[in-house]
Amino acid sequence: MFRLFPLAMVALVLGVVAYKLLVLKVVVPEGFVTLLYRQGRFARVLKPGAHRVPRAGRGTQQVDVRQRSLTVPGQDVLSLEQVGLKVSVAVRFAVADPEQALHRVQNFVEALYMAVQLALREEVARHPLEELVSGRLDLGQRMRERVASEARAFGLSVEAVEVKDVMLPADLRRAFAEALKAKKEAQARLEKARGESAALRNLANAARMVEQNPSLLELRVLQTLEGASGTAGHTFVLGLGPELTPLARRRRAGNGAPVPPAEGEEPEST
Repeated sequence: MFRLFPLAMVALVLGVVAYKLLVLKVVVPEGFVTLLYRQGRFARVLKPGAHRVPRAGRGTQQVDVRQRSLTVPGQDVLSLEQVGLKVSVAVRFAVADPEQALHRVQNFVEALYMAVQLALREEVARHPLEELVSGRLDLGQRMRERVASEARAFGLSVEAVEVKDVMLPADLRRAFAEALKAKKEAQARLEKARGESAALRNLANAARMVEQNPSLLELRVLQTLEGASGTAGHTFVLGLGPELTPLARRRRAGNGAPVPPAEGEEPEST
């Protein structure tokens, strides 16, 4: 029995060695997938986790399926008026179909880069310079529709295409800055004129109200004096001229002083 024990241990060790030689353990991390090949032909996709596959004739290739960004810097393009611009673009994408991404094109990142370049040139050439600079054109959205369709053919999912910078020649930058300054100044003058017109309308309305009801002027004077009475160090002199208001004349009459008749009034009898 004791002689069989070493033989069993040897057989166990040989079995473990043979298993490791015949079976391949593949560990796929989160955010990646692994393509499994058999005799050079694609077999299946291994998802995140531990996998054991026969070693003989098997091969693997890992693919990152997380979202990533691609920057296409400073592309020289022409607008509809044949004006040269420099436009930089950022693209967010992810590998949606690993098999297509690795088997349809040699390098899917380079293929996406080329698709963005061509889409940018064609879209900019369709529109005038003013639309491109003023932002009235959603260039990123238009490019995304085309780039996403092309990238889907080689296994990529394009999440967004965003225009980072639109750079103009120096002389055009100065011209646009001067035009923008003139526009803002004209708007400021227009707003000032509107404010002055509104103030004049208010004054005209107030004058009509005072003309229809003269006592409003006395109330306004009293309100002004009441509001200023709490201010220390100020003296107010109110001149009424030769003709007193009816309210002042009544006050003087109450003090016993003679009241001169107003224009159009009969003198008081003594």
